[in-house]
Amino acid sequence: MIIRKVLSRTGVAVLAVSVALATAVPAQAANPVSGGSTAPGVEVGVAKQIATRADTRYCLTFVAAAKVPMAVMMACAPGKEGKTQEWIYTESGRLQVAMSKSVGGALAKTGACLDSGADLAKVPASAPLLVLPCRSGDGQKWTYDEDAGTFVNAASGLALTSLLGKGKAKQAQPTGSMSTAGTPVQGWSALPLPGLDILGAVLALVNALLASLGLALPLPIANAAASLLQLVRPQLPIPAQMTVLPKQMMQLAQS
Repeated sequence: MIIRKVLSRTGVAVLAVSVALATAVPAQAANPVSGGSTAPGVEVGVAKQIATRADTRYCLTFVAAAKVPMAVMMACAPGKEGKTQEWIYTESGRLQVAMSKSVGGALAKTGACLDSGADLAKVPASAPLLVLPCRSGDGQKWTYDEDAGTFVNAASGLALTSLLGKGKAKQAQPTGSMSTAGTPVQGWSALPLPGLDILGAVLALVNALLASLGLALPLPIANAAASLLQLVRPQLPIPAQMTVLPKQMMQLAQS
């Protein structure tokens, strides 16, 4: 595997520097979408990476952190390593993990979708957005405003928000739901699926390492995520496969 090849005695120092550079969240957005430019919107029915307009180096990413399936922000990765960052905005208004139906098992029929959980339970403060089996409830319905780039949830009335800088350093950054303010952290744009260049290879490796080592979120956010998952379980069957789906997707992409 590429990770084993890189982790040689001479490569450890280089990798450490790469991780620091690629995962450090800037104090201010380094690549925001300027007010005078036209940001690409999110098309219905097309698999795309979805980046925050606050810093287009960071994409909405499906992970299972501490066995809680959720959406976080990670460096946009190319090729096979970016499969957990590809989403389809469906005609019914869901944000579906593009590859979630392809791995088989309990999720082959439903797939997995971004879920606020607000129609099933009182959402704990600081809870990130979960990724759960696709369903018909308003917790998974998102209205997209192409000009502002906002996704507003039908159940909560709140906007999908990228919380860059609110997570632990050199780790995945959290998502959240907040009142619509029209700020770049609530704006989202589709990215063309990238090729694997040198920088992309570094970002892909960083994401793979973070996932393999276990993603660490600040304790209040991690606890809120676990609490929300437990609150929605009585009303929504959640197969055990949800906790390993990101890994299954990556394995399928590599085969």
